[in-house]
Amino acid sequence: MPYTNSLKLSTIEYLDLLDDIPYKYIKKMIHEDDDDDYDVEITDLKCDRIAYCKTQFKLTLNVDISQGYSPIYVDKTFTFVKEYNNSSGIALTILDLYEEDSDSDDE
Repeated sequence: MPYTNSLKLSTIEYLDLLDDIPYKYIKKMIHEDDDDDYDVEITDLKCDRIAYCKTQFKLTLNVDISQGYSPIYVDKTFTFVKEYNNSSGIALTILDLYEEDSDSDDE
């Protein structure tokens, strides 16, 4: 299932993806505008529970590790697995992230 590869900060917060990231990595991120997009890889996983879905998110942040005057940026990836009811608000939000292939509609 092809999902979008970038999310706005408000969507990341709604999906609770910032909860498990140490504050030192996200402190600049949470003080920025919501107009910025962040790289994310979204993958559906198999779920054993009835009426539940499981999705994996890989969020990539470009963080400054220099702690000095000359910034040194590296990409740091955080992986999260969210399990949710398929009729919840989170399920509807994730469904909105799905990008349909417009080429197949042209035929």
